Amino acid sequence: MPTSAAADSFRFSSDDHPVDEAFALYATLYSRGSDVSRGDGPFFARVRGWRLDKVLLFERRLSGVVHARRERIAGDGFDHFVLTHVLEGQVRLQAPGPPRLLKAGMSVLLDTRRPMRTEHDDALILTASIARDVIEAALGPAGRLHGQVLASPHNLVLADFLAALARHGDTLASAALPALGRAFVDILSSAGGDAARAGREDQRRDLSRREAVRRFVIPRLADKALSVEAIAAGAGISRSSLYRLFEKQGGVARFIQLIRLDALRRALDTQGPAASDDAALVQRLGFSSPAQMARLFADTYGATLASYRAALEDKPRDDPGVSKQRWDGWLGELG
Repeated sequence: MPTSAAADSFRFSSDDHPVDEAFALYATLYSRGSDVSRGDGPFFARVRGWRLDKVLLFERRLSGVVHARRERIAGDGFDHFVLTHVLEGQVRLQAPGPPRLLKAGMSVLLDTRRPMRTEHDDALILTASIARDVIEAALGPAGRLHGQVLASPHNLVLADFLAALARHGDTLASAALPALGRAFVDILSSAGGDAARAGREDQRRDLSRREAVRRFVIPRLADKALSVEAIAAGAGISRSSLYRLFEKQGGVARFIQLIRLDALRRALDTQGPAASDDAALVQRLGFSSPAQMARLFADTYGATLASYRAALEDKPRDDPGVSKQRWDGWLGELG
């Protein structure tokens, strides 16, 4: 039976918490990526989030809240884009240039490397956090994209696609996510109008090749001797191309490590009995030993296996602390 993507999801609603605690919980949830402050009027927030394939998708109803990235951009290492589409209400945006008011039907692209500020007035928005290589494969060089507004009619299909993903997010099979990711690249390129034609075919080809490598590696994680030669042959590319594809990610060995660590974090997030058996996880995911697995997990996610498990223990999946832990992991993988 296909695995559902719903395991990599979370919910938050200010309605579920006392009024004097709700904002603090929301600000903590977003503290990994944004400075959150109160805006005008009463605060409320309802959030649903899903981890897809190199895309994090969120449906949010927000009011009385400000998100900003300024000083933190120098040190938090974020290197992705955020696409926001306004379904209802309005969002006041400050990016380079004069302030802008985003109304229903408008979309905007924002680069997490550059300053931004958004304030929400009873806004229902769809937000996609997107890996930089996906953005550049769809729309070309990223340097000119920060603050670019996508408006009707160019963004209509994109908006419908995001809405469909959000509508079906809890039922999507994990095996379907790579294909949906490919569709997202093509649909996003159509929303950019003439400018998107600057998107480079070599970047799209490399994105497709990295996906082919990942598809080959994932079902073979238990093989501790998984070699560059086997991966190159299985993915249908040369060894030199394989090395080049993952040079920026730290090399092929590091890429395989990250896939194993992602599978480990997902296993822990299920909170099932198997997640507490280190020896079984080592064998199933191809780590060399429990000690190596624990060291790599702590180095990558900034938490020990014991502390990560303890944070999940006896808590519902949508507990704010559990949601924050899960989302922090997602953001770290996205860049």
